[in-house]
Amino acid sequence: MKLSKKEEYLSEKDPKLKKIIDLNGHIVFKPKTENQFDSLVSIVISQFISTKASNSIYQKIKEHFEVENLNEKHFQKLTIKDIKKLGLSTNKAKTIKNLSEIYLNKSMGDLTKLNNDKLNDKLSSVFGIGQWSINMFEIFCIGNMDVFSSKDAGLRLAMNNSGMIKPDSNWEMYDKYAGKWSPYKSIASLHLWKTVD
Repeated sequence: MKLSKKEEYLSEKDPKLKKIIDLNGHIVFKPKTENQFDSLVSIVISQFISTKASNSIYQKIKEHFEVENLNEKHFQKLTIKDIKKLGLSTNKAKTIKNLSEIYLNKSMGDLTKLNNDKLNDKLSSVFGIGQWSINMFEIFCIGNMDVFSSKDAGLRLAMNNSGMIKPDSNWEMYDKYAGKWSPYKSIASLHLWKTVD
């Protein structure tokens, strides 16, 4: 499949990224705007662990409830201790409980309709949701094309491996380097992740 215009643009901007894009080929990018609660739970599960491990836990939780998508009602009657038993840390269990309560109170609404500042305020008010989780939501649920998170260990590793940044550099260096991928930092991120998954 031929590269998209965005991938061609990135290849022109950065020879090091071009090598990765050529190797990966075209990556289909389709944000998942529906089932936002499910997406947020999936993002919370994947904090600080590998994609493989988080996918496995996420699948097990969905199998536990016998559903395709999780919703707030699944956690309504569960305690933090119960949620933890599904294979999660105490903090992640707390975050999911907090999220389910917010959704049950109907105080979240459709997050894709909010501007950046409002989205940041709304999500960062949830226990255990920080900038990285917000960035992941912006990429995978809202489809924002220009997001890069230097807090993502996978992205930093991929950039180190490809000689873009020296290992152990400070985070600002990664952000600065990613500046050249604008306005398609999210697409660049997808290609980088693919090299380390």
